[in-house]
This record gives sequence, structure tokens and C-alpha cells, in this order.
Amino acid sequence: MGFLDRARTRAEATVDVLAPAVAEGRTPVFVEPSDAVVVQDDYEDLLDGPAVERVAAETCGVMEYLDRERLDDHLAFGPVDEALAYHGHCNQKAVGTDHHAVGVLRRAGYRVDPVDSTCCGMAGSFGYEREHYARSQAIADILVDGIGDSDADGVVAPGTSCRTQLSDRADAGEPAHPIEKVEAALQ
Repeated sequence: MGFLDRARTRAEATVDVLAPAVAEGRTPVFVEPSDAVVVQDDYEDLLDGPAVERVAAETCGVMEYLDRERLDDHLAFGPVDEALAYHGHCNQKAVGTDHHAVGVLRRAGYRVDPVDSTCCGMAGSFGYEREHYARSQAIADILVDGIGDSDADGVVAPGTSCRTQLSDRADAGEPAHPIEKVEAALQ
């Protein structure tokens, strides 16, 4: 059944490292959305017990953490005159955490247009596999069309695969990670 045993072993090792930090009141924060979601959601499918439940409950993506803790309220942002088309990561959409980046970016001064999109077409390794390439590109076409419908100056996407897919498309521009745009807006 695939790599479930290996995944379970790695999940146990990760929880063993993170659980003491969580018990001390620390929050595991991930920049890559799929990494955050695997800990938040998938680990509880692989493991049982209070340690994994606490780690899953406390884990955040970086934009989720900034938004949840309202840390950006304590940052000084300069004047920003930029509109961004935002493509949320499909894993975050699945667990309902993709909206956090939009709120933080707006409070940083950006005009944000969330693109009505699903997946970028990469879906992990899916888009890299020869037999899925045409389908991956067809899905990306839908996303790029949605970005094209926006009046945005630039594109922002939290997922590495999403940014890779979009940067390979000359018509989509070079996308940034939302945290890069937060940094750029700091005074």
C-alpha cells in the first residue's frame, strides 16, 4: 500500500521532535503550505495520540501564523501601490487556511485579487510526470486565464510547485511567495 509505513515512521520522528517544543508553548511554522498541511491534517490519519493532536493543532503556515497571531499589526509597512493576483495552494484550500495570506497582504497595503482557482496542475510530482504533462498544462491554462482576468501588477502564490508552474508560463509573470511581498512592504 504505497509508502504508508515510511510516511508513518517519518511522521512519528517529526512529532517526536516537535511535541516537546509545542509543550513549551512554541508553534511549528512552515513556509511551504504542503508541509504545514501534512502536519496539520495528514499526521492525524497516520498516527494516534495526544502528542500528534497537539502538534497538528499548533502547526501553522507562515501566513496563517502571522494572521492568527495578528503579528503584522506590529509591523511598520510603507506605502504600497501594487495589486496582486493571489493563487492559494490547493492543500490549504482543502483544509480552509488559504485565506490567511490575503488578509495579511491587504493589511500590508496591497490590493489583492484572489484568483478563483483550484490546483495549479502540478499536484506534487504529478505535473513533472511525462504521462500527466498535457493534463497538468491544461489545468495551468485555467489558472493563467484567471490571472489574466485580474488587473493585478503581479502574481503571488505560496506553493513552490505553484510558483514553478506559473514561472514556466511566460504569460503569467514571475510569482512571489506571499512572505516575500510582506517583506517588500516593510519600511
